[in-house]
Amino acid sequence: DILLASALLKPAPAHAMQTARFNNTGVDVDGVPRVYVKTMMDKVLEHEVQDAMIKKWPPHKVVALNSDHCLFFSAPEQFTEVLLK
Repeated sequence: DILLASALLKPAPAHAMQTARFNNTGVDVDGVPRVYVKTMMDKVLEHEVQDAMIKKWPPHKVVALNSDHCLFFSAPEQFTEVLLK
């Protein structure tokens, strides 16, 4: 799994992720149901950071999974269940 993850994972554009805004798009993004999947064993985004993200833009639902940051590797079945609900 480590070799596969190393081959597939790419660096995220951190600046773009931190500065993304949906202002003046003409699209009601708040009307789109959002679910935040909180990763409880995450070493990249600590609980406080995840909680701040949730507070800043509250989702319709928060689901906590006992997984690390790459939940599609560490908890694929549970993550799939969340996506299908």
